[in-house]
Amino acid sequence: VLYAENNELIGWIKVEDIIDYPIVWKENDNDFYMDHDFFGDYSQAGWIFLDKRNTPDMEGDNLLIYGHNMKNGTMFSDITKYREKSFCIEHPSIEFETGQGLKVYTVFAVVQVKNTDDWYGFTISADEADYQDKIAMIEESALYTTDIDPQYGQQLLTLSTCYGNSKSDRLIVIGVETAINIAY
Repeated sequence: VLYAENNELIGWIKVEDIIDYPIVWKENDNDFYMDHDFFGDYSQAGWIFLDKRNTPDMEGDNLLIYGHNMKNGTMFSDITKYREKSFCIEHPSIEFETGQGLKVYTVFAVVQVKNTDDWYGFTISADEADYQDKIAMIEESALYTTDIDPQYGQQLLTLSTCYGNSKSDRLIVIGVETAINIAY
């Protein structure tokens, strides 16, 4: 039913008790959903969307999903609660359901970065060494990491929102694929 409302719908993201939204993807465009809602109408809150460099078939090493940190508690405002490791312990899993099925990602790092950070350029690694270098880089700058050690071949999911004193400050929550349910 929702696909009839917006054919750019590519999936649904859920974090128990805090995030529960359809995800959209606009080919070659990371700006449109910054200030348009799910239905394409202007909205300061924008919508939750997958990076244009990712593809709707969910291939790649790192899926980047963006959402605003709204003061009214909507969109990705609640992911800022991940700054506290105790919150992560209570909410370790991110579910991402697409046409390919349901994938579950477990949070392994929470990081404060600038919007120009190299992590935003990482969607596909050149090889295993490149993947492991990216993991090591993000772990070095993390507010904290969990006991999970991502391995090459495990897809990463990055949730990004504005956070901090500057317009370029971001908080990212990074999960690693830990479970796959059978596709429908």
